Amino acid sequence: MALQPRIIACGNSIAAFTMGVRFLAGPAVMAAASFAVGLRGVLLHVAIVQAALPQGIVPFVFAKEYNVHPDILSTGVIFGMLIALPITLVYYILLGL
Repeated sequence: MALQPRIIACGNSIAAFTMGVRFLAGPAVMAAASFAVGLRGVLLHVAIVQAALPQGIVPFVFAKEYNVHPDILSTGVIFGMLIALPITLVYYILLGL
């Protein structure tokens, strides 16, 4: 990832779409799946907040290894780390934890 020429290596529109999916659709899918298996109350809220946390480096390693959009994943990891704290705090406040 450090070899990328820019922080946003895949372009602004793809990065915005990626962050939208990561920080909006991810917690929504987690909420639906958690609700479906019976999580309620604080456990449901914790699961949603955990879904908003940044992803690790392992998805980028696999993307680089198999050459499947490593530029998008590097942008997702780097940029996601930068904006994850404010977004996670917003989810934390909205869910009343």
